[in-house]
Amino acid sequence: MNKKLISSTMIAIIGCASGNLQAQTPVELAAIQREVSIMENILSTALKQDTNKKIRAMQANYFVKQGVVFELDVRGTSRWQTIFSNAPNAPLPPLANIDFSNMNIEFISDKVELFSEQAVESSREAYQQAMEVMREGAEQVREIAEQERDVSRDLRELEREKRDLEFANRHDNSAAAKELEQRKKALEKDIAKLEKQQTTLTKQQQQLRQDIQAKQVERERQQAAEQQKLLAQVSTSISLTLCDYGSGLRSLPNDEHVSFVLKGLGDKNTNLIKVFDKSDIKKCVVGDIKASDLALKAITYQF
Repeated sequence: MNKKLISSTMIAIIGCASGNLQAQTPVELAAIQREVSIMENILSTALKQDTNKKIRAMQANYFVKQGVVFELDVRGTSRWQTIFSNAPNAPLPPLANIDFSNMNIEFISDKVELFSEQAVESSREAYQQAMEVMREGAEQVREIAEQERDVSRDLRELEREKRDLEFANRHDNSAAAKELEQRKKALEKDIAKLEKQQTTLTKQQQQLRQDIQAKQVERERQQAAEQQKLLAQVSTSISLTLCDYGSGLRSLPNDEHVSFVLKGLGDKNTNLIKVFDKSDIKKCVVGDIKASDLALKAITYQF
């Protein structure tokens, strides 16, 4: 093949590649930027109204050949859950291994204060509720633990006195032996009474732990329900807004997408992603499909 022909072909290929890299001219990019900025304000206003101001912030970016990406920072129960996801809910170690004499309620309070600095701005009400539950539960456990500690101490003292009496009785054949035996029987009654009290305290503590765990499970259930409710509100608001005002993105190419990164609505510290085709948005704008249909057409996943 002619070398000149090969060179001409390569130049043509490079020229086509360069043209693809500059799919949008500066004027086209400026138009997209203006429309995206306007849509960002519209979406932010609509979402704050539809979710009771649960949208903290919104940021938009445009990626050539891909489309517009709106990043939303969602607050509410999900934000609270993220903050406390690594924090223990009123820590309750196993009964058999715990040393209640060393239980430190101040440690728990200090942890709560640390969480407060991070959580007050995003969810003051949820923080207050969580702090109260943690303090109340830990305080109740400590009170019962202190009672158990006192009972255990009294039992040890009585058992020691009983052993001393048994030793003295074995080595004393005088009339005092009878008195020692009577004292021993009295001690045994006291020991039986304290053992019964200790059993009652242990059952109370076990019940308290079960109640605290039940409250934690119920709180998690409520958080999950509120999370789903908020997600439904956000999804509906986005679809309705795109149907009502999506025509404002007229400079966005029809084969590109409008995507949303919902921070705070995913599971286990992930983000929820929703991707809409520009062509589907246009259909909703002109009435060919409804907002509910547009919501179903969106690709939704967590990442």
